[in-house]
Amino acid sequence: MVRRQGWPAHYSWMLFILLLAFVLRIAYLDAQSLWWDEALSVVVGSMDLPSLVENRLSIRNHAPLYFMLLHFWLGLGLGHSEFVVRTLSVIFGVLAVAAMFPLSNLIGSKRMGVIGAFALAISPFNIWYSQEVRMYSLAVFLVVMSHYFLLRLLHEDKMRNWLGYGASTLAAMYTHYVALFIILAQMTYLTLMRRRYRALPGRWLLCMVILGLLYTPWLIPIFLRGGLAGAPISWIPAARPEDLFWTIYDFGLGSTASTTHPFNVLAALLLVAILAYVSFLLVRRKLVTQQGNKLWFVWFWLWLPLVLVFLISLDWPLPQKRSVYMDRYLSPLVPAFLILIGYGIVEISRRKKVLGLLVTIALLIPIGASTYSLFFDQRYYRDQWRDAITEIGQNARSGDVLLVRPHQYVPLYYYNLREIPWYTVPYLESKQEYETFLDSERPTDLSEGGRIWTMIVCENADPHRFVEGAQQELREKVEKDEIRAWLLQNYQLLEERVYYGIYLALYGNSQDLPQNQRQGSRTLVLWPASPVPLQ
Repeated sequence: MVRRQGWPAHYSWMLFILLLAFVLRIAYLDAQSLWWDEALSVVVGSMDLPSLVENRLSIRNHAPLYFMLLHFWLGLGLGHSEFVVRTLSVIFGVLAVAAMFPLSNLIGSKRMGVIGAFALAISPFNIWYSQEVRMYSLAVFLVVMSHYFLLRLLHEDKMRNWLGYGASTLAAMYTHYVALFIILAQMTYLTLMRRRYRALPGRWLLCMVILGLLYTPWLIPIFLRGGLAGAPISWIPAARPEDLFWTIYDFGLGSTASTTHPFNVLAALLLVAILAYVSFLLVRRKLVTQQGNKLWFVWFWLWLPLVLVFLISLDWPLPQKRSVYMDRYLSPLVPAFLILIGYGIVEISRRKKVLGLLVTIALLIPIGASTYSLFFDQRYYRDQWRDAITEIGQNARSGDVLLVRPHQYVPLYYYNLREIPWYTVPYLESKQEYETFLDSERPTDLSEGGRIWTMIVCENADPHRFVEGAQQELREKVEKDEIRAWLLQNYQLLEERVYYGIYLALYGNSQDLPQNQRQGSRTLVLWPASPVPLQ
C-alpha cells in the first residue's frame, strides 16, 4: 500500500510568506503622492512606443524595458491612479520573493530557501521600492532569476537552463545598467572556479557574446549620441567612505529607520559584523565545501558591484567624472545581502542557539519599527506633490496664475492642474537675470484682484534617501530662491505652507491680507510637522 505524503512544511511557509509579501506591498499603496520620478515614469509609459524609445535614448539614464512594460500595463485600461500605476511594481516585488525560495534553496537548503524568501518579504528597503513606479522591483526579480538559472547550470548543463539564464539576464540588462556590474561579478566567480566547472566558463562566455549582440541595438544608438556621460545624473553627490556603512544600514533596515536612533545604528553594526563573520568563514574554509562555493557566488554578487560603483563614484580629480552611487540603483544586490545575513544567523544559531535567537530579535525589532514608519510616519513620505497641487486647485480663484519651473511640468501634468494658467520661468544664471526676465515677462493677464502661486521643490538627493536634514535643506533653498526674492519685492506674501519636499506660497496685493496684517508686514515662513491650512 502506497503511503500518501503530506503537504511539505516549506510549501505552507511559502504560502504564508507570499501572502505576507503581497499584503506588505499592496497596503496603503496610494496613501502617498507620486514623487517626480514616478510621475515621469507614467508620462513616459503613456507615450507611443517609438516616442518612448526615443525619450529613453535622449535622456540615457535608464534602459527602456520597464517603461515598455508600464506602457502595456497602462494600455489595459485600468486607469492612471497611484494605486494602478504602482501595482505593476508590487507584482514584480512579490515575484522576487517567490524566486528567492528556489535560489536560496539551491545555495543552502529548503530551510534556507524559506529564510531567504521571508527576509526579502519583510525587507523595508524592498517594500519601499516595490511600491514605487520605477524599475527597481523588476530589476531585483530579473537578477534573482539570472542567478537562479546560473546556479542550475552549475549542476545541470541543459538548454532550458541556458534559455532561462539568457532571457532573464538580457531582460535585466534592458532594465537597469547595474546588471552589467552583476554580470561582471558572475564572470569573476566562474573564472575563479573554472577548474571545478571545466567547460561551463567557455559556454558562459559564448552566451555573453550572444547577449552582447542582442544588446547592441540599444548600445549603438546610446554611444552615437555621446554615450552615458551625457545622462542627467550630475545631481548625485560623490561617494564618501562612510556611504558603504550607510548602504548596509539601508539594505538591512531601510531609509525609514531613523539614523539618529542608537539602537538602529547598533543593529546596522550587527549586520556589518555578520557579513564579516560569513566572510571569515569563507576565507578560513569553515563551511562545507559545496556550500562554501555557492556562498562565494553570493559574496561576489554583493561585494564586487558595490565596491566598483563606490570606486567609480568617488570624487576623483578627473574630467567627466560622474557619481552613480545611489542605494536604489544598487537594489539588485539586496537579495545577495539578505542571503549572506541569513547564512550568518543560521551559522551563529548552529553554534549558539541563544545567541542566534538574540541576534534575530535584535534585527527584527528595528525592521518592524522601520516598516511601521514606512506606512504611518509622514516624515518619511515621498514629496507631497498631490497635496500641494490639490491645495492650489481648491483655493485658486479667477485671475490667479502659477509661476513654474520647467521641471515642475511632469507632476503638474500627472495631477492635471487646470484651474489656473501656468507661466514658465526658465533656468537663468544670476539674480539680475531673473529680475530682468520677471520684470519684462510679468503675467499680463494678472488682474488687480489676481494672485500668484509658486512652488519651490527640493527633492531628496541623499544617496540613501535618509530624511534627516531634508527640511533644513528645503528651507535654505527657499531662502536663496531668486524668484521668491523678486516676488517679495513686488507683491505681498499672503500665505505659505510646507509639504514634505515642497514649499507652496501665495502672493497678492495687500488688500488680500487680513486687517491685522496690512501694515507692511508679512507672515513668517512656517516649517510645521504637518501643513497649516491656507486662509
